[in-house]
Amino acid sequence: MNTILARHSSRGAHSSNPSSTPRSATTLGVRLGLALLLSFGALAEVALHSPGLPPSRMDDQGRLVEDWGAVGIRLTGEGLATDQGVTVTEVKLDGHIPAAQARQRLGSIACALTAFRAPVWPSGLDVLTVAVEETSGHASACTIALDLPANVRVGAKTVLQGGRPILALPATPRVTERTRDWGYRDDAVSLPGWARPEGACDPAFRNIRAGLGGVPIEYRFNVVPGAAFNVVLGFCESHWAQSGQRPVVCRLEGAAPQEIDPIARWGQHQPGAVLFAAKDANGDGCLDLAVLPRAGAPDLNPILNVIWIFPDGPPPALDRVIAGQSTIQALRHVDVGGDKDQSLHSAGLIEYELALPPNGRQELVFLVACPGSSAPRPDQTGWTVETLRRAASEVWRDWR
Repeated sequence: MNTILARHSSRGAHSSNPSSTPRSATTLGVRLGLALLLSFGALAEVALHSPGLPPSRMDDQGRLVEDWGAVGIRLTGEGLATDQGVTVTEVKLDGHIPAAQARQRLGSIACALTAFRAPVWPSGLDVLTVAVEETSGHASACTIALDLPANVRVGAKTVLQGGRPILALPATPRVTERTRDWGYRDDAVSLPGWARPEGACDPAFRNIRAGLGGVPIEYRFNVVPGAAFNVVLGFCESHWAQSGQRPVVCRLEGAAPQEIDPIARWGQHQPGAVLFAAKDANGDGCLDLAVLPRAGAPDLNPILNVIWIFPDGPPPALDRVIAGQSTIQALRHVDVGGDKDQSLHSAGLIEYELALPPNGRQELVFLVACPGSSAPRPDQTGWTVETLRRAASEVWRDWR
């Protein structure tokens, strides 16, 4: 079984971590023959909750409904039978955990969705398991697709809405979506207006993206294969006043990495810039850059304010770049975290392809942000699905 981890350390129920309109199903189309939305026919609607925490619910269509929207499931596959009836019911896991379950059989494929609330501080997390089983004794293949709001974007390990992680992904999905000419491809968070640059400078220094929890900030730009560029990265540190707190490592394709401590180089609230002689070194038509935390730094949340990409040749004068006087010569100017910043990916369909042996069974487990919470990154937590379920069991046993 694929497992997802929640972000909080394994200390039992309500442990804390001191760190920081669904789309219409018709927009997803028909894929691999007959595409079926799990629109459950039962008249049930089941609440998901934990003592003292705000509830969410599974609606009568089998969608998990949260304060940010809803997530539904589409099951597609060659030769799948038509809907033979599905029910949404309340069940008890381990004898006392309230949970919602939706079941449907599509010919030889049986699908069950089960959701319960894990009592993670401060507002909990909804744990959604999608189990698919082959029942005819013959090998089969199917695809599970997620039906999500149109305004989400897919990060490296999470799905985000407006900078809020709303869904943790159990494995790398196939994302059938268009890619833009440039954009970020990470799980960092945009924080417009975070920085307070002093003196005359490019207005983009006011905004940042932050890799909260040590997440790398990553951008990709489509370029002519093998092309070289002068790339300038702009920084303005407005939280720390002393050096050594948030040093970052900048990696530009085709250039030597550089370690940057904005306070040591320029001071608090002072905009600064660093030049790289970058190149599409692998000739794939993409120029990649990343800003990562330095290992062992007190603050592991990297930041980045501005990106300029200039043609190859004599390097630009950094004082003029910082002042915004050379932007017109730039091939690309990115106000990182600003209104015109963008994801590399446009909205699209998130899919998991499953190969089922005869009478085989597979599960995908998603952690879903419920009211007042955010979904965790799978690699930044001490919880497991098993310990989350155990914590829920302990809470409800004690509550009773």
